[in-house]
Amino acid sequence: STAPAEFIGLEAAMAPPVDSIADPAVRALAERGRYLLLTTDCTGCHVTPAPQGPMPDMYLAGGRRFTTNLHGAVVSRNLTPDPETGLARRTDDDIKRVLRSGVYPDGRPIPHNAMPWAQFSNWSDEDLHAVVVYLRHIKPVRHEIPPPAPGVADTVVPGALEIAEGIDAGRK
Repeated sequence: STAPAEFIGLEAAMAPPVDSIADPAVRALAERGRYLLLTTDCTGCHVTPAPQGPMPDMYLAGGRRFTTNLHGAVVSRNLTPDPETGLARRTDDDIKRVLRSGVYPDGRPIPHNAMPWAQFSNWSDEDLHAVVVYLRHIKPVRHEIPPPAPGVADTVVPGALEIAEGIDAGRK
């Protein structure tokens, strides 16, 4: 078992630094976004799992599968700025709406226990913007995630959760 301090260190080591951003104002925003992502444990769900642990070269590319006994499977989304499989397809406002209100761009609600959007709902506009700026500056990773099944809620039921450890549920 990995000690909590060691785990957080490993997680922080995966998060790319923002040193390469030339504009100091943009770099400061991205650093704030990086901090928020790390302290709210976005990587806890949005990592790409492998048998030996998360794949560092696929930071925030998603693919972790959660299975519930009542609602089927939920696969974490690709948060990288990949133009085909990630957030480059989404506007800044789309991303902020998911974080603040738990609503997908197509209008489907995200139950708070599938993604803890309620804990982000009180972030300031600047915090939301900082997270988006950081996500726009990380390495794009092509990693297709299967869409939710029609009519199946993206939900996780407390006490009825199975996490598929070491298995990437995304499509290569």
